[in-house]
Amino acid sequence: MRSTHNSERPEVYREAMRKVELSGLTGIRFYAAFFVYLHHIVLIPGMTALSGSSLLFNAGDVGVSFFFVLSGFILTYNYADVFRDGVSGANYQRFVWDRLTKIYPVHFLTFVLVLPIAIFSPQLPLDWRAVPFHLFLLQCFWPSATPAFSDYLNVPSWSISCEWFFYPLAPLAMFFAVGNRRRWVPMVVALGYACGLGLFLWHGQSDSARLYFVSRFAPSRFVEFLVGVFVARIFLTPSRSNLGEVSGLAQATGILLIIAGAMYRQDSPWPFWGGLLYEPGSALLILGLASGRGFFVAHLSRPGLNRLGIASFSLYLIHLPLLRAMKGICLHLGWEVHSWLAFWAVVIGMFMVVQTAALLICHEYEIPLQKRLRRLLVQDRRLAERRRSHAGVMSDRRRTDRRARPQVDVERKLTSYASLTLP
Repeated sequence: MRSTHNSERPEVYREAMRKVELSGLTGIRFYAAFFVYLHHIVLIPGMTALSGSSLLFNAGDVGVSFFFVLSGFILTYNYADVFRDGVSGANYQRFVWDRLTKIYPVHFLTFVLVLPIAIFSPQLPLDWRAVPFHLFLLQCFWPSATPAFSDYLNVPSWSISCEWFFYPLAPLAMFFAVGNRRRWVPMVVALGYACGLGLFLWHGQSDSARLYFVSRFAPSRFVEFLVGVFVARIFLTPSRSNLGEVSGLAQATGILLIIAGAMYRQDSPWPFWGGLLYEPGSALLILGLASGRGFFVAHLSRPGLNRLGIASFSLYLIHLPLLRAMKGICLHLGWEVHSWLAFWAVVIGMFMVVQTAALLICHEYEIPLQKRLRRLLVQDRRLAERRRSHAGVMSDRRRTDRRARPQVDVERKLTSYASLTLP
């Protein structure tokens, strides 16, 4: 599916990345990552007994589901003009490379950091078969609940594995979803997949298998990404100016729906053990925040919170290796949390540690390396273009030489004949 209009123009790709930043959506990323941190802080010995079933410390799934919907929205917001009319090979390669350079450097760093921790962990011996799956972000491509590769090493990277599944499909999803006559295609595909998966899980499957296939199997979570794509389609319509009038209502309703979904999650049937309960609230909240109005948007747009939002990806991936290291130290020393004072001291103290590490990783490692890697592809493409243009010039010269050669040969022959006949 090649475009006949803009897919061959590199400037269209560059223009796609110059859209106005939706600062409210940058700030909200910090809170989504923070809820995942709170979900894992109970790894510290003694924390679970005090946190209990508190919703605040059991809302990690909310943050992950929100990230999936937000990912589909942001990518469509930035790239809809690139893939609206078709998917060219050059733009597809550039898109996938840009996404890989976004997620892999931090993933690789945290993988290296958590590997020795996992090797010497006495509570969960490392299954070495999981190592290559984690290294190449394939742990959630595995079409079986056993072995549970996603439960090893840096566990939050399971969602990054899902994102790596989404990215190669994203240009096609945008192409179909943004076009007026094609938007039914991803809907039909998603519905067909859901029906097939439901029939498979309905008969003779254990609860652990159902949990894996609806919550961690990458194709199952692609539905949330698609929701974000279609929310972006609504936002990008010419009549989106009307959305500003109801942005506050959309934000409030979205937050209430997310809270309601989190409260109902434990009692819900297995088809809702993934992110289906959070999709309506996430969609409304993202749409409201993207409209850029209201007190909450003003709060999320503050420079400090914006900076934390930019570092949210690093926070998301680095917090568990640091928590696992602290857990090992506590177990070695025989230390355990017994009071609420110690509980909140651990929550605040460890957050300061992981947030500081996240900021350093983001600004000293993630962003600089990402820029270098992206320049490599640009340089390679420019070199290839120069070679093609040089080859084209040489080819034109050869064709010109071939056309001119017969006349040149005749002239040479006539000259040689003259030299022979003249005294």
